[in-house]
Amino acid sequence: MSELEHDDVVSAYLDGELTPVERAAFEARLAADADARAELDDVAEVRTLVRGLPAPSMPPGLIDELLATGTAEDAVAETGDAAPVLDLDTARTRRSGRARFAAYAGAAAAAVALVVAVAMPAQTSAKPALATDVRVHQAGAAASGDPVSGLAPLATPLRFGR
Repeated sequence: MSELEHDDVVSAYLDGELTPVERAAFEARLAADADARAELDDVAEVRTLVRGLPAPSMPPGLIDELLATGTAEDAVAETGDAAPVLDLDTARTRRSGRARFAAYAGAAAAAVALVVAVAMPAQTSAKPALATDVRVHQAGAAASGDPVSGLAPLATPLRFGR
């Protein structure tokens, strides 16, 4: 029995709504289970406390204020537009349609992300063609006539450590 079903049985027991067979089974459980008895006592106490609360009262003037705002027919007469009345099943269908669309859009986005992640090539470290760079530099140095550039055909950065 799930927790929700158990709660329903406890409430039905306290309200006297169980059949004789269900009542006998529940009382047998109460006799065998101290936790079930403690829970029944707790629920009974809370129900007593809640039923002892005063009835909620409306703020003074609420009914007069509501009556002063007019009826739906008055609103239609003033604006010419009536608020649309939707069937509850229609509203639920719309909501479930939106949820279904959101689920499909999320699945499509995840599929695109997966394809992009798989299709992207792994990045490799770039290895410059050093010989080509040297020749290009030498040609530029020879054309410019700069004697200093000819002394150092290509500067190679030095790294210390890793």
